[in-house]
Amino acid sequence: MTARSVSFAFLCEGSSDTELIAHLETLLVHFGAQEATGQPGPQKGTIPARLQQLLTEATGAGINMVFIHRDSDGPDRDGREREIRRGVEESGFPHPFIPVIPVQETEAWLLLDEQAIRDVVASQGKQPLRLPKPNAIEGTRNPKEILQKALLTASETSGRRLKKEKNSFSRRRRVLLQRLDPLGAVRGLPSWQCLERDIQRALTQLENQN
Repeated sequence: MTARSVSFAFLCEGSSDTELIAHLETLLVHFGAQEATGQPGPQKGTIPARLQQLLTEATGAGINMVFIHRDSDGPDRDGREREIRRGVEESGFPHPFIPVIPVQETEAWLLLDEQAIRDVVASQGKQPLRLPKPNAIEGTRNPKEILQKALLTASETSGRRLKKEKNSFSRRRRVLLQRLDPLGAVRGLPSWQCLERDIQRALTQLENQN
């Protein structure tokens, strides 16, 4: 595949998920793009509405790819993938699209690195965090709750400090997402493998359009 530049929009579920943009840039270059630059897309509305908005606004100028992020909220990604595909077809978006579908929630991708969880709360403790085994993560319900509990356990705090730590979850999550290694252990998860497969497909499709 001939390497080329990619400029993409990222339609995410929540503003904190924009931390994934840097990782998507890394993956695009890893799989053959000469360079890759991403930016957040419209955050409100249905998938078709957001894509149409992207096509009509100045911020969408030069975009030649889009990533669409939705948690599966269940044990498989098929329903979300169909939803995203229908939305793209309805919008008439003319460029390659890539579903970004964590199973079951984005937090599942953050449960693979116990040391990172300890580091983000500056913990030197040894209290067991009881994280799911890697091959069980995507079959485990409520990864967000598991991550919250792991951060609290790692902090080894109580009283007012524990309450403060509970209120720090969004910030801790953002830092963990920033520190996620897109070429590390997360590659062992099926949902990430699907993401990599779809990136390669989209890059090939982009080349065939030119």
